[in-house]
Amino acid sequence: MAIALVLLAQTLGIHYGATKFTLKYMARNEAIPAQNAIMGQRATNLMLVDSSQDGVDEAETMMKQVLLDMKVPTATVDLAKTDPDDIPSLNRYRTVLIVMPELDSLGDELVSIMRWVEGGGNMMLAMTPEKTGYLDAIGPQIGIESSAYDYVMTKGIKPARDFMLGGGHTYMFSGPFKSSLSLNLNEKAAVEAVSANGHTPLIWSADVRSGRTVTCNIGIYGKVVRGFYASAFSLLGSATAYPVINSAAFYLDDFPSPVPSGDATYIKRDYGMSITNFYSKVWWPDLTKLAERYGIRFTGVMIENYGDDTKDAPVRQKDESHFIYFGGLLLKQNGEIGYHGYNHQPLVLPNTDYGDEYAYHQWPNRKAVVASLRELIAFQKSVLPAATASVYVPPSNILSKEGRQTIGRDVPEIRTIASTYLPSDSKLPYVQEFGVADDGIVEAPRIVSGGMVGNDYMRLAAESELNMHFVSTHFMHPDDMLDPDRGAKEGWAVYRKGLENYLDWLEVSAPSIRMQTGTECASAVQRFSGLTVKMRESANEWEFDLGNFKDQAWLLLRANHGTPGRIQGGSMIRMTGNLYLIKATDSTVHVERKAGGAA
Repeated sequence: MAIALVLLAQTLGIHYGATKFTLKYMARNEAIPAQNAIMGQRATNLMLVDSSQDGVDEAETMMKQVLLDMKVPTATVDLAKTDPDDIPSLNRYRTVLIVMPELDSLGDELVSIMRWVEGGGNMMLAMTPEKTGYLDAIGPQIGIESSAYDYVMTKGIKPARDFMLGGGHTYMFSGPFKSSLSLNLNEKAAVEAVSANGHTPLIWSADVRSGRTVTCNIGIYGKVVRGFYASAFSLLGSATAYPVINSAAFYLDDFPSPVPSGDATYIKRDYGMSITNFYSKVWWPDLTKLAERYGIRFTGVMIENYGDDTKDAPVRQKDESHFIYFGGLLLKQNGEIGYHGYNHQPLVLPNTDYGDEYAYHQWPNRKAVVASLRELIAFQKSVLPAATASVYVPPSNILSKEGRQTIGRDVPEIRTIASTYLPSDSKLPYVQEFGVADDGIVEAPRIVSGGMVGNDYMRLAAESELNMHFVSTHFMHPDDMLDPDRGAKEGWAVYRKGLENYLDWLEVSAPSIRMQTGTECASAVQRFSGLTVKMRESANEWEFDLGNFKDQAWLLLRANHGTPGRIQGGSMIRMTGNLYLIKATDSTVHVERKAGGAA
């Protein structure tokens, strides 16, 4: 089999070359972290919090990241430390975001805020409000007819079809609880999202004379739901435009690699063949068909061996056949090869305690870490000289602080780290935000995984991130079919169908999303990270000035008052409802504002 693979790979080698990237990296010194991009800008949003109230810290943390990624410069006032009389003049701001459940902390300032809204201001209640006299006082203005003191369980959220990308479907919460206030709305409320049973409004807006309010009654605050709050915030003002990534990337971890050891029981059950034959005759041909059908270009990340030796000097892998064969197939598809590890031991030093979670070994020092990566890079160049690698995926998404620093300092070949986006109960995984780190490394995390991406938590996260960053990043392993916990027992046919269902959902929800490799996704993240947006409006036009514009940029535009017409400085397509996707080709974009549209 090894001889046959080598002979076939040699034939394939005639037909593939280096990956042709449609988007390339910016120079390290040109890529700007998001926080640096908006530093020093005049705040257009005032966030009012009361850190003494339960749950505010979590909601505040979430909203700060949402606003940072939307590039909304924000000033924050904590009423636990500041008297309401000392709140700055609201006339300085375009929007006011209230992050506290009990509005009584605002006192009479709440009356001033509502007067400001009546005059053309925009206010959002980001947290499920508590029923108090102050909520009852402003309730009719913000769309609430009546409310009770009790809360109802919200098992999921269903955004309106024309409100969010992927709207019209129900997305279930993991571990739901009584998080939403029991209430009824009046005729002023325009409901944008309801609970899974359709009975409880979760997001709605209400016009208050010349201004607008938005209320969120979700009661769940975390990374997995950021996109819903970003969409809610975009309902404020005549229009809101914010930078997005526009990328869908698909990773194959441990690919190419030696054929992994594992239980092939279910492969033999379903196909009556060896692991190697399954990969070459079933798994890869099926992935190729999916790639052709959906326009996917896979990014495989290489493992040189599955040994656990972290103390001795690296030893070159002698069997190159699988690397040449499968790597050649991947490059022939115009996919990309990245780095996963010399072996499958995470880059951690002796101070990392795995506890009972993992049986991995620690590396003795930084020198050993660098040596392992140097060997992997050299081996990859030896077996796949046409490959241009720059993306590193940590084994099991584990990467210590020291390992991360070592990559940024000592391994310039690695431009991007693609670990995990969502936190877990374990503290070991390297959890990332989309953006550029201070050392120039691009942080481009993966969001969902495997063939079971229809499960509640993953699909909710996918929907949220489609609307937060207009991004989808997915990963899977060839050896998923060897592990009952990752889908082996159900079998490849079921696993593949689950992946197809996800791809069908993505294709319908975001038909304009770019199918990219890891490097292209990272290059898009670079442009997103530094981009800022300043809007000027008139009766006939919205003008957007884009700071740190490079060569192209992508924005989601929600037109709340008026309908977009002709565009200068870019192109635009309608995604759903009053939500548009703009490709900017100039640092200034002009969008005609025609009468009509959402009120």
